[in-house]
Amino acid sequence: MEQPSTPMAFSQSSSSSSPLQGKDAASQKRKLPTPQELISHYESQGLDPQEASTKVIEDLQNALYRVISSGRGRKDKLMADTLRKVDAANSRLAILDMKVDSKPGYGEAFAIGVASGVTLQGIGSVMPHILGGLGQIWGSVRSVTKSSP
Repeated sequence: MEQPSTPMAFSQSSSSSSPLQGKDAASQKRKLPTPQELISHYESQGLDPQEASTKVIEDLQNALYRVISSGRGRKDKLMADTLRKVDAANSRLAILDMKVDSKPGYGEAFAIGVASGVTLQGIGSVMPHILGGLGQIWGSVRSVTKSSP
């Protein structure tokens, strides 16, 4: 097996292959190199085993980053938009939950009703006296203004 100049050449078609091999390779999936093959490739270039392992890990991380980041611009934008909408809906639900929790219970609602009823009855009993007093004030002001020349 011929060693490529870089590990990325395993996934790309080689320009030195014959047309028959190119068609055959296109019809079959290419086998990805194993980590041991990649390490032996870098060792054959003169790196020691530790540096070769580090280089293989670095290449695999770069390849993984390219696969993840390629062609995902629209999906990432859609995911960000979706996450923003989910966060907005979640905050709205939290606000509604707080409002529902802050509503009075049955006992509290009954007490509020009794207090408002008592208040309305008190206002109803006091209002005729207030209106009568205002009427008297209005009448006396009107009689004074009519008698003035």
